[in-house]
Amino acid sequence: MNTSKQQMSKAGFTLIELLVVIAIIAILAAILFPVFGKAREKARQAACVSNVMQIGKGWMMYATDFDETFPPNNSPNAPSGEWIYRPGGAFPCKPCRPVNKNTGKAYDPREFAMPYIKSDALFRCPSDVGIPSSIAAEPSKGSSLWKVEGTSYCLNTVVTRLGGLAAIPLPADTYLGAEVYGWHGDDSAGRWAVASGHPNRVAYFVDGHAKVVGEAFIAKQCAPPAAPEVGPVP
Repeated sequence: MNTSKQQMSKAGFTLIELLVVIAIIAILAAILFPVFGKAREKARQAACVSNVMQIGKGWMMYATDFDETFPPNNSPNAPSGEWIYRPGGAFPCKPCRPVNKNTGKAYDPREFAMPYIKSDALFRCPSDVGIPSSIAAEPSKGSSLWKVEGTSYCLNTVVTRLGGLAAIPLPADTYLGAEVYGWHGDDSAGRWAVASGHPNRVAYFVDGHAKVVGEAFIAKQCAPPAAPEVGPVP
C-alpha cells in the first residue's frame, strides 16, 4: 500500500513544477506571438501588392483605350472646375482626394479601373483599419477608408494633371497609384507626419512595377503635386 502511494506521488506534478511549466509557456508565447503578428502583416502587405498591381493595370488599360490619356484631371485648377480641396490641414493623399464641389463626394478612381478588373473587393486593403484620429484633418474620422470613400488606394493626381503617358519623362519613378496610408508599419502616423523614408506604403508605377515605398517618396509627388523631372503640376 505504501509503495502504491509513493508511485502516485512520483507520477504527479508539484506546484513549483507546474509554475515553471506555465512560466516557460508564457515566455514562448511572448516570443512567438509578435513573430506570428509580423508574419500575418507581411501576408496582408503581399495581398496589397497584388491588389495595387491589378488596379494599376486596370488604370493603364483605361489609358491605352483612351489614346494613352489618363482619367480626367481632378485638380481644383482643372478646366472642368469640378473639384475643390477639403478645408483644414494636411491629411494623407489630400491632393488625390478632393471632393466634387456640387455633390460633396470624394473623387472616386474606381470607375476607371472597374471595366478591366471586375472586382470592387480589390480596392479594400486587408490592413485598412482606418486612419488614426491623431491626424486631426483626416475626413474619414477613424473608419476604414474603403467603407467611407470606397477605396483604400488612390490614383496619383499628378498623372491626371499631366494628362497622358507622353507627358511623363520618368515612368519608373512616377507612381500611378498607392495605398492612401501606411497601414503596414509601426507608428504609421508618426512616419507620415515626418515624411519618413521607412518603407510602409505599396505603390504601383507607370512603367508597370510595384514596390513598398516610404512616406518621403510619396510626399515628393503629393505635397504639393509634382512629377519627377517635371516639377510642380498645378
